[in-house]
Amino acid sequence: MEPVIVTFVAIFALSLFFSMFGRGGGEFYLPTMISLLTIPFYKAAGVNLFLIFIQGLSMVLVYSLRNKLVDWAVALVMAVVVGTFAFSGGFFSHKVPDIYLKILFAVFLLVSAYYMLKNKAVKPVRGKFGVWHREFAGQSYDVNILYLVPPVALAAFVAGMVGISGCGLIVPLYILLGGVPMSIAMGTNTFLVLTSSSMSFIGHLLKGGVDWKLGLILGAAVLIGSQIGSRLHTKVSEKFLKVGFVVILIVAALWMIVKIFV
Repeated sequence: MEPVIVTFVAIFALSLFFSMFGRGGGEFYLPTMISLLTIPFYKAAGVNLFLIFIQGLSMVLVYSLRNKLVDWAVALVMAVVVGTFAFSGGFFSHKVPDIYLKILFAVFLLVSAYYMLKNKAVKPVRGKFGVWHREFAGQSYDVNILYLVPPVALAAFVAGMVGISGCGLIVPLYILLGGVPMSIAMGTNTFLVLTSSSMSFIGHLLKGGVDWKLGLILGAAVLIGSQIGSRLHTKVSEKFLKVGFVVILIVAALWMIVKIFV
């Protein structure tokens, strides 16, 4: 079977699965392309960002219109931070050798898993400076914007440089530092997936170009898979979402560490 066909099937399955978590599948799309296709890391990162962009656009439509889990007020504020720093990371990524990008990639994922497993959230104090009270999707919660902005900015910059959406760390930051409920954090994150991937994709495009033929072929797989996966989100438990989220991060990090030496 042609490597492109195998890659198409793998990307479809990954897109379906990741979309259940309101996430881009960049952590797996990238190593999948590197493993199955003959393509340089930097070029794969460009295609990867295009795929995450397609997935983000698809997920936003489902999570906002059907699932109604995108807190647009919070999403728009954080999108400014994510977009700015993701673009910067994508723009300067060509200056970093492949091996360092792969190491950054793996470290990024392991840090994300650590924060999720730690599970010691900082509880925002209502009325305190920088704390934003929200009533959304039948839930009442307080968002600590001051705690979110610096780490989310750093996550977006690293994500743009490595060629992923950054939601692997942004979702835990939302939950543990921001005080956002998990389902709303994942839903709202779909807009940040779109923002981060589009801005860092532009940064890559300006400096290196993209394999459009491969991007459009795999983009079709992502579009179909994300439409199915997004609709399954409300049918799974929060415990499954959390455990699945952590497992994905750890496995992806180990996979990329192997690719550093192979």
